[in-house]
Amino acid sequence: MIVQLRIDERLIHGQVAAAWARALDITHIVCASDAAASDALRCKVLLMTTPPGKKVFIKTVEETIRLLQDPRADRMKIFLITDNPADAVKLVRALSIRHVNVANYHKKNSNGKIYLQDVCVTDKEELPVFEELAAISENIVTQLLPSVEAQNFKDLVKKAKAEN
Repeated sequence: MIVQLRIDERLIHGQVAAAWARALDITHIVCASDAAASDALRCKVLLMTTPPGKKVFIKTVEETIRLLQDPRADRMKIFLITDNPADAVKLVRALSIRHVNVANYHKKNSNGKIYLQDVCVTDKEELPVFEELAAISENIVTQLLPSVEAQNFKDLVKKAKAEN
């Protein structure tokens, strides 16, 4: 079962390894990233940051969908991470995902940045992707750490759309 899908440009890092893995009581971490899966060095670095006792898979988005559609995945507690909203839309459309957390996403090289929240920045071209993700997600929040209060992401997208 997928406990949470998180959008995080960094994929696995200290917050994931220390706070989220413990708070969600997961058994597996699956990184769905075409770029990471095709980069052997990046895979090694991500595997080095893995919390002890957790199994990690670094797959392309399509490989992730096939992997998690296997009925055996239902017996696992999976923390699914992707590094961008377009891939998150693909994952939500293909898999049974009830909880989405948008965190640590910054459109660094964009002109005309739109701040959905301090930890989530987009632009006019990508805002419709976040709108779609909000529309198809059962429960979507932005929450940097488990100890921080979650914000309703649908409200943040509506506000950004109205202002832009």
